[in-house]
Amino acid sequence: MKKNIKFFVRIFFTLILIIFALYKAGLLSETGRDKFINLVVNIKWGYVVLSFLLMFVLNLVSSVKWNALLKSKKIQVQIWRIYAYYNIGKFFSLILPTSMGGDIVRIYKLGKFSGKKHTATASVIIERFTGLLVLLLMTIIAVILNIRIFNELWLTIALIIASFVLTFLIWIITDVRIYNFFNRIFTSKIKVFEKLFIKLSKIRNTIIDFKADKKAMIWAFIYSIIFQILAILNVWISAKAFSNELDLITCIVAVPVIMFITNIPFSIGGIGLMEFGYVYTLSLFGISPSLAISTALLIRAKGIIDALFGGLLYAFFDKDKYLVKDITNVEQK
Repeated sequence: MKKNIKFFVRIFFTLILIIFALYKAGLLSETGRDKFINLVVNIKWGYVVLSFLLMFVLNLVSSVKWNALLKSKKIQVQIWRIYAYYNIGKFFSLILPTSMGGDIVRIYKLGKFSGKKHTATASVIIERFTGLLVLLLMTIIAVILNIRIFNELWLTIALIIASFVLTFLIWIITDVRIYNFFNRIFTSKIKVFEKLFIKLSKIRNTIIDFKADKKAMIWAFIYSIIFQILAILNVWISAKAFSNELDLITCIVAVPVIMFITNIPFSIGGIGLMEFGYVYTLSLFGISPSLAISTALLIRAKGIIDALFGGLLYAFFDKDKYLVKDITNVEQK
């Protein structure tokens, strides 16, 4: 019952965000639709091709980062396989009802291939966590340096909550006393948590091992920074496919905030939320809503095509026909 309520609440937020984004973009009026159609009709295909190539580079950087973490633990996996797992994860993020579906698939596939499930889990957690931490820091810096533009209470609250959650997670993982405290509380009250915490302890120990390898962690953060820089270029080039209105300096400030908003777990698959993030944030810099929504939709289309490519990789390389059922069962547990 609670799961159904949560799902319908997310559907409600998704619809509200879509309607708001369309309204802000002017697509609910004839004039706004004409501006949008004019941008799409006059699209510069050279920039579209370049933006698709950049999407491949973004995935490659993330794959190299993940592979570097695995190599630090003496897990040797060909980079093409890591890239395939990464894209297959994107495919399952698209078709599964939860945003974590792709990460669970990556853990499942790498764990099955390497035979080291806990290391696979820890590597995906650290790969994801370092990326989120870099994004959060870049967003905070962008907001502080442009506080007059980003003087929005809800954005400040969201940043505070995200900072608290990440700090709390770091504290639990790195401080054994805090971890054992929560372990005692949950396992003493509910026996079913005993098996869960046994598994969590193994994963935590592996994460601590990763953390102890300073070289691997430094490179993980470097790759995360490179990814964010490329993500900024991705938005800029995608926008230039429609117009020269959005300059690179504005992108450097606005894109981290847009990506932070997109990662807030409000809507289903980020639908509506990403479009809202682009229209809302870029409008603060005086960018036309029609360009903002056009850029968002192009990036959305690229994301879907990217995920479908992951589906082709899954169909071509993977004969595990029960994977969807297995992953769904893991999520429900």
